[in-house]
Amino acid sequence: MAGNDGYTVEKRHVSTITPEEFEREYINRCQPIVLQGSMDDWEAYGKWTVEFFREHYGDAEVPVDMGGFRGQRKTMKLRDYVNSFDEYVLDAEANGSAVPYLRVWDFTDDFPELRQCFDTEEYFTDAFRKLPARTRPPFTWLFMGPKGTVSKLHVDIWYTDAWLCNLQGRKKFTVFHPSHRRYLEAADNCWVDLDKPDREQFPDFDRAIPVEFILEAGEMLYVPRKWPHAATALEPSLSLSANFLSKVNKRHVLPTLAKYLSRRSKCEMLLNRELRGSDNLMKFCCHGGRIPVEAAKAIMGAAFQKLLTADDDDDNDDGNDDDHDDSNKEQEQEEEEEAMQKNEAAATDDGHGDDFIVGK
Repeated sequence: MAGNDGYTVEKRHVSTITPEEFEREYINRCQPIVLQGSMDDWEAYGKWTVEFFREHYGDAEVPVDMGGFRGQRKTMKLRDYVNSFDEYVLDAEANGSAVPYLRVWDFTDDFPELRQCFDTEEYFTDAFRKLPARTRPPFTWLFMGPKGTVSKLHVDIWYTDAWLCNLQGRKKFTVFHPSHRRYLEAADNCWVDLDKPDREQFPDFDRAIPVEFILEAGEMLYVPRKWPHAATALEPSLSLSANFLSKVNKRHVLPTLAKYLSRRSKCEMLLNRELRGSDNLMKFCCHGGRIPVEAAKAIMGAAFQKLLTADDDDDNDDGNDDDHDDSNKEQEQEEEEEAMQKNEAAATDDGHGDDFIVGK
């Protein structure tokens, strides 16, 4: 588990460290650690497996990443995805392609009852929980896939802290101290490929010191804010992960959180419904940025025209639309859901051209 130049990632059983010691020695000091025994009392641990989800949630429509980090996504039934594991691995080995990966699945959108199967609050106190449940950032995800699935190098959203637990399988993790980020990132969010580094684009890559270790089933990794990290599944795996707001990090995250809450409130007012974690608009609530006009029209429907004619300074509008009957509302919602699926690529446009700006 030791990295070069003296870096290490400890593995400690929860019986050897109290929550207070954990917060003081690791979260406050921004040090990664692997906790053992923290999931022993969870209903999810020992029950949640790839096979369990195929059997009980096989009809769920899930977004599978077909091309690695930020690659093309394909919606399919979870059962069909799992049944294709062997095919995906053989194809990747033969063609050198990425193994399709069900990553950052917002599983509680459709199955909120599964939240009751795990609890991390003892060691990972989350200030996001002080918010009303319907406004909390949707930062809890499942990751599922066959051997060879990869989460490429990145840092986590809003520079929040994160925990990740392996419910099934083993994963190889590579982490870097934040001070080495300058050797790994050529431009904003343009990261080196650890397997095939471009030496021209990343001339100082060799100066970055990796720390590599194996996360076993039943172990939980704490990933501190701003630490670049990557992971590769060594066998079929199922992982649960969340980003949380630690006490020590509040001051840095609260301005971003305020912008998110403002954007989300406006979007929900315009749509006249609660956003789901998997919605395209949720991405822009979390990240800001721009939505192309045509994508905005498709996603928002009648609400788009309402936005264009609304007074930008009138933040007290209640969002009611008494001129539409229930049948029209149902039709608009169906059109909106269809547009969200069809405009995945458009909604991640880089902002060139005639754009609709969300939350700015």
